[in-house]
Amino acid sequence: MRPIWLGLALATCAFAVPASAKNATNAPKTKSAKHASSKPNSDPEGPKPWCAPEVTELEEHVCYFDGDDPAKSEGRHTLVIYLHGSLATTPGFAWLQQRSMANYAKRHGFTVLLPTSPKNGAGNGYLWPTSIPAQREHEAKVLADIQRERKELAQRIGHDFDETFVVGFSSGAYYGSGVAVRGALSDVDGYVILAGGASPGQHLAATKNRAPIFVGVSASDRQTADDSRHYAHALAAMGWPHRVEERPAGHTVDPTFLSQALSWLRSKTHNAGSAHRTGG
Repeated sequence: MRPIWLGLALATCAFAVPASAKNATNAPKTKSAKHASSKPNSDPEGPKPWCAPEVTELEEHVCYFDGDDPAKSEGRHTLVIYLHGSLATTPGFAWLQQRSMANYAKRHGFTVLLPTSPKNGAGNGYLWPTSIPAQREHEAKVLADIQRERKELAQRIGHDFDETFVVGFSSGAYYGSGVAVRGALSDVDGYVILAGGASPGQHLAATKNRAPIFVGVSASDRQTADDSRHYAHALAAMGWPHRVEERPAGHTVDPTFLSQALSWLRSKTHNAGSAHRTGG
């Protein structure tokens, strides 16, 4: 696998922001505001909390945004678990990705869970455990935490989910692509892999529970485009249900990819008649 140290600034600052995000700080409060964060940022000049003002803190270093709108999601309660790109420890650095995913959630009518990966070995940033040694050290806790957070979120907002999708970007794409083929995370109805993809050699222990995978190849991102293509080729060789799209996007969560992915995955879950998901 090509090194994924793409640069902390690149992974976050290149993140696509929907047009609706331009006025996010002045927008009316959404229904998520009823679940006020336990650590509000009342002093703009003081220390910044991990969760941006537009999202809600679920627990330490875990945020969410409840954009649930059945009218926009074909009548279903959809949960998206977002595996972020690499993050610096600088206060407020994660806000751009959080705000962007909140706007996407509002646009497409889903609830988004925003967990945080472990710190990297140097302790100066947050990366998902993509290497085998890192997975041995961190993965059990990472996955257990996500499952617990899913249950806590369902209790917080007052309903279960009809479908659960995992969206991985950059560091989250390299990690999420491996999680998908290993079936490491239970009760997931589909995956979206953007700007990254694990090497084919990691697919040998593929799970028999094959949730569909959407791969978005950001053709203008020379550091990840080939990795995404190789990942898609490996899925095809395994006969894995997948869809691959390529467009001249950069190192970003491309809104066109996300829209295509949600539409395709929702068609799969509807046809399969997926049961309610709580993360159990």
